[in-house]
Amino acid sequence: MLALGACRTAAPPSISGVPDPTRPPLAGNPLTPAQLEAVRVAVAAAEAGPADRSHAALEAVPPGHPVRSLAELEVRFLRGQRVLQQAEALAAANPGYGSAWGLVALAGRREGDLRRALEGARRAAALQPEGGWERVARDDEEALVDGLLAEGRARLHSGDAAGALARARELLEVAPQAGEGRVLAVRAELALGDTRGAAELVPGLPDTAAGLELKGKVAEALGQWDLALTFFERLPGSFPGRCELIAHARRRLRLADAPPYLTAALAARPLRRAGLAAIIVWEAPALAQRSEGAVPVFEDVVQRSDRRDIVAVARAGVMPGDPIARRFHPQRAVTPRELVAVLDRLAEALGRPAPRWCGEVGGDCLSRPAAVDGETAAELVRRTAGEEGDPCAPR
Repeated sequence: MLALGACRTAAPPSISGVPDPTRPPLAGNPLTPAQLEAVRVAVAAAEAGPADRSHAALEAVPPGHPVRSLAELEVRFLRGQRVLQQAEALAAANPGYGSAWGLVALAGRREGDLRRALEGARRAAALQPEGGWERVARDDEEALVDGLLAEGRARLHSGDAAGALARARELLEVAPQAGEGRVLAVRAELALGDTRGAAELVPGLPDTAAGLELKGKVAEALGQWDLALTFFERLPGSFPGRCELIAHARRRLRLADAPPYLTAALAARPLRRAGLAAIIVWEAPALAQRSEGAVPVFEDVVQRSDRRDIVAVARAGVMPGDPIARRFHPQRAVTPRELVAVLDRLAEALGRPAPRWCGEVGGDCLSRPAAVDGETAAELVRRTAGEEGDPCAPR
């Protein structure tokens, strides 16, 4: 309990367990020295134990006077009663009465309402700067922030993003400068799909690892891949997933200048042969240097915007067409079996080890897809071609 009585100018009786009701600034009409002493006697007697003496001493003070009302509440508080609501009402009616706010702080703590306890301590600290309330307010704020942060994180982890955001907002109302609270709020906004709400919180994010990651995530959500990459590259080398974040941002930044047919191929379900050709040329640019075969003539690709990619994979022997009928069949869906054969030929053309397919070998292997879509094919092409290199290396 805060030893507030040490700052009193009067001699005993001393008050140590609750705010001194006679400590300035006071409320109500001025009281005589004898009346002020009677109030101190009443509270000190309650701290010592005998209730009769407390009630008798307070008879010297006019009923309803704020100082007497506070002393009566403190006597009840010292006897273990719940007085937060009445203390808060007294302080609100007498907003300049520092000791009344001090009792709100103590009662709020006892009754488990740290939000109201913090408000009381802050108001008391402003009115009684030398009363020790600033430290109380700091402790209450820290405890309240820690509790809200833990609950918010738990809710986010359980999938309750709305509940997590509510806790984060409450935390930021209490402590606007709390960086972890802002981090929680941004994570919750992103989980809810509210990119605009997340972006509005970004300026206050700290430059911690978590803050940099979230700045990059928000930039990603906004399609600002160059900015996202900048934030991810500033992450500490030991940050989990840093390389993957950088590699993904670099790919998306590169895709920003990609031709429309490649974007369509990556989103395709199912993937067509023309789309696979575009993905291979995009993900394995080294293949173009190895395309030394005869230039094929396919009558079904002449008018297509992706014909150069089709010709490149055909010349390299990775995706041959039908040389007799002069057709590539660009719109034919790629089967899992065909994709495996294409990737085997791609590895051979690039001078890379043949893919290790799960089920045939143990250890690190590639999984055969049940159906072929653009994103799955792109991932398998990247792993086969080995074009990514070290995503963490500066470029």
